[in-house]
Amino acid sequence: MIEFIRQIGILTWKDVMIDIRRKENFLSMFLFSLLTLIVFNFSIGEDPKLFRLMIPGIIWVVFLMAGVLGLSKAFIQEIENGCIKGLLLTPMDRGNLFLGKMLGTTIFLTLVQSLIVPMFILFFGVNLSGNWAVLALVMFAGTFGFTALGTLLAGMTATLRGREMLLPILLFPLMTPNLISVVHITAYVFFGGEWDEVLSWWKLLISFDILIAVVSYLSFEFILEE
Repeated sequence: MIEFIRQIGILTWKDVMIDIRRKENFLSMFLFSLLTLIVFNFSIGEDPKLFRLMIPGIIWVVFLMAGVLGLSKAFIQEIENGCIKGLLLTPMDRGNLFLGKMLGTTIFLTLVQSLIVPMFILFFGVNLSGNWAVLALVMFAGTFGFTALGTLLAGMTATLRGREMLLPILLFPLMTPNLISVVHITAYVFFGGEWDEVLSWWKLLISFDILIAVVSYLSFEFILEE
């Protein structure tokens, strides 16, 4: 168990440090998010009804699109410098490699989100009314499912032509249950609503995250062999 935690910790730390040092990953995600928020801010205007309908979806569209930019580079940088062969030759379970990649991407995307959320609040004037903890929880749950599925698909498409196009084409339809759930929960955090209805979305979100994480972990070894 100690060796399992140590291996995952090393892999996670490696990916986080690579993403931080290679500033183009962070800058591309940050600038994309900033420009997208500015465009949406001008397009919505001051219509309160339109504001309530679009805001929960906008923030997750920005997160998912920025996340794809990060996911597409998760395996490419390993392939370009030849590190992927070294990782595959190490005496460890391939599932540990998946967990390290997934957790590293989750941490990095969470760091990016911590900068995007204040910009979002600044541009749109959203009043959270003290619901910061709930917002942080739904952000993590949504990001966890996204990175679990995205890491699997990024490994699947890393060596294919047109991988930048294939990844979002495969990822977004499969992310539908996750996306619908987090949008409804985010709307509850921003504007309130019926707790019973939100609880059902929480159950769907958590079930999706667990299912995707388990399936991705078990199938990752076969993806790498191919």
